[in-house]
Amino acid sequence: MSKLSITLLFIGFSLLVVCDGSPLSDENSEPDEIDTTGWSGFSLKLINECKQNTGSNAAFLSVLESVEKTVTCVSQFDTVRQNLKFDFFQMINATRGAFFTKYCPEARPFLSCFDGALASLRPCLKEREFNFVKTFIESIPETVDLACKNDGEILFQLSDETRQECFRQRFEQLSMCADVAKRTWNFDLDFSELMQGHCSIITDYRECAKEQLDACNLSDIISIYDVPMNAILGLTSCAKNKEEPQVETH
Repeated sequence: MSKLSITLLFIGFSLLVVCDGSPLSDENSEPDEIDTTGWSGFSLKLINECKQNTGSNAAFLSVLESVEKTVTCVSQFDTVRQNLKFDFFQMINATRGAFFTKYCPEARPFLSCFDGALASLRPCLKEREFNFVKTFIESIPETVDLACKNDGEILFQLSDETRQECFRQRFEQLSMCADVAKRTWNFDLDFSELMQGHCSIITDYRECAKEQLDACNLSDIISIYDVPMNAILGLTSCAKNKEEPQVETH
């Protein structure tokens, strides 16, 4: 389960379960009796991982319970999220300090909603696999700090109408960058088994996305993407393939 999709577990897992039309838990189900009718392939893979590593479905049911608690916790921030979206598009340079001073402190308690889900996954994953998920989650606070740095200097660029319009026009090209990577990538590949060719898929996607951002004068935004991605790649062979800076000798 240390594939690319697992790193997005805490962003999308609860939605995947809910969108399947499946209950988060079934009080009448025994640990080894789970009705998976209509469930997504991602959910089924996670069930298999939990059962293979623990011998029963009890661990997966524990994951579902944690996800349910996570959804409840996240829902408490709905008003904050709605206000943030409204205030962001009303923001000007004179008010951006107040905006980020108000909302950045909200990020920490929001992120704590995912702590229980992370812990519940531990029995379902092998140590190396769990480390990928843990590393991704632990990189998020640093990502938030970067986004909030200097009164949100990087994200404030997105409030500019000219840049917004450029970004909308370039969105199709950005999607194509992702599509190319998706077609090339083998999603059964374990992140820990990345080879040089697979590393290039990731770097090529980054360069493709950066080209579109550069065109809209949004180059700095790629640095927010870099924080979690570099953290994850640091656990793979891709880190070893990075070119070391050459030291000139005289």
